[in-house]
Amino acid sequence: MKYLIYLALIALIIGCQSESLDIRANYRIKLNATDPGVKLKVHQRYALPLELLTDSYYSEYGYQLQFYQQAGLGRLEKGSDLEQLAVLQKVGVPIPLGKSSWQYTPEATGTSQIVLIAQQERGYTQPDTVRLNFQVEP
Repeated sequence: MKYLIYLALIALIIGCQSESLDIRANYRIKLNATDPGVKLKVHQRYALPLELLTDSYYSEYGYQLQFYQQAGLGRLEKGSDLEQLAVLQKVGVPIPLGKSSWQYTPEATGTSQIVLIAQQERGYTQPDTVRLNFQVEP
């Protein structure tokens, strides 16, 4: 009888334990963008330096940048004048921790807003969003 009581107590103790593997909690990433200005000229390329920071212990690789445009047309490119990689909307491209070189070219006049979202590929950290608003002139 004692054996059954001990076995029931052990089963009860093991059954009541709950552990969570959710490690998203406090780790954040921060995307800093240098605004090229409020008024831009159409078809003129502007430097858009970005800096990705994190307070977590994760590696310096495995981060993505997603590019959206809510109003207006434009192109975002990664790299310098010599080597450029076009960034498609709603498609994640690799972004390193620290400073990186990007360029934005407005393609239509009027009001333009671009949205940049930095996130970790595996999703352990909360993403960070930056919105930049421009007035594009001819």
